[in-house]
Amino acid sequence: MTIQVNRPKDLQALYTRAKGDAEKHGIKWEGDLQQGHGEGFGFEGRYNVGVDCITVTVLKKPLLVSKTRIQNEVKKYVAQTD
Repeated sequence: MTIQVNRPKDLQALYTRAKGDAEKHGIKWEGDLQQGHGEGFGFEGRYNVGVDCITVTVLKKPLLVSKTRIQNEVKKYVAQTD
């Protein structure tokens, strides 16, 4: 499953917030401002940052969490940065 969201104006702020949230919740995170990988709570995914968008690829998810819910939450999280 792949999700594309508009790249926020302040990419550094999004990265800092996401990395801090991952650490706070015990999510394994490896990456930088361009690409990375994370896993925890039954989820596994990676991200790649392009010129205009961020592509999030969900590699593994809990069975009872819908794709629509994941898409909405990812978009909402990124939108909070702008």
